[in-house]
Amino acid sequence: MSFRAFLKETEFIVLDGAMGTELIQRGCRFTSLLWSAEAVSKCPELIKAIHIDYIKAGADIITTNTFRTDPWTFSKAGLSWETAKEYLKKAVQLSKEAIAECPPERDVFIAGSISPLEDCYKPELSPDYDTAYKYHRTTALWLKEAGVDLILIETMNSLSEATAATLAAMETELPIVTSFVLRDDGKIFNGDNIEEAYKKMLELGIDVFSINCTHHTIIESTLDIILPQTEIPICAYVNKGRYIQGKWEDDPEFSPEQFSLIAKNWYERGIKIIGGCCFTNPEYIQAVSRVKATLLREKNLSHDN
Repeated sequence: MSFRAFLKETEFIVLDGAMGTELIQRGCRFTSLLWSAEAVSKCPELIKAIHIDYIKAGADIITTNTFRTDPWTFSKAGLSWETAKEYLKKAVQLSKEAIAECPPERDVFIAGSISPLEDCYKPELSPDYDTAYKYHRTTALWLKEAGVDLILIETMNSLSEATAATLAAMETELPIVTSFVLRDDGKIFNGDNIEEAYKKMLELGIDVFSINCTHHTIIESTLDIILPQTEIPICAYVNKGRYIQGKWEDDPEFSPEQFSLIAKNWYERGIKIIGGCCFTNPEYIQAVSRVKATLLREKNLSHDN
């Protein structure tokens, strides 16, 4: 089944959780600009193990560890575009191997991650539109060549770069999910309006609109704006905490149990895809998967009656 067919036919979809922070939690250390891309050479088996754990937890979509395997980042680190491509291909291959080694009794799709070219929380560093388009186009074409099922353009901190990345990725003709990171005031990190971003992405023709790397309370308030006018599926994947003035603050109350309650509410409100971002782990995804299973059982019982 293609991802677009799955998206059309499936009411509740589970996305995986964090990769970068989970690699750190499991002992893989990053020391360069490449950040989590380092793990492709340093800790490949750990990447695969995390994919497998998310599949076992019930994820319908696993995300490649390609958040920083782009030519822009590798060039800044003094490495070649060819090296970036090799890392990207290896990252995609690890996700394929995870599915092969842990064959689930359901379809599992591979999302090729594309991140902002610069720091997610420093939109002022972002390059101009034409530069962003050039680099994102290269990464998207590499992901298609490597064999992903969809492109996940994530943690976008400005409408300009998100537009460049989205139009570039559309050249692959793969399904596109475009996701934004929000400040505590509900605006995109550079100050752009999320409602305008939704309208622009809808105009461009993406398959799924998303918010990620954001605390669940901020996403909750944003849903009140987006859901009443939605014409395409919505995705939300949350942080286990928030960034305040550039520093991470953990939310000790955000447990898998709390996430299950949030996920139930979001699924019932019309969110189609739910997953985790920074510092979530397979336990959080298992909680969402259980909610999905419960909701499906309840619907089947109601149909039978």
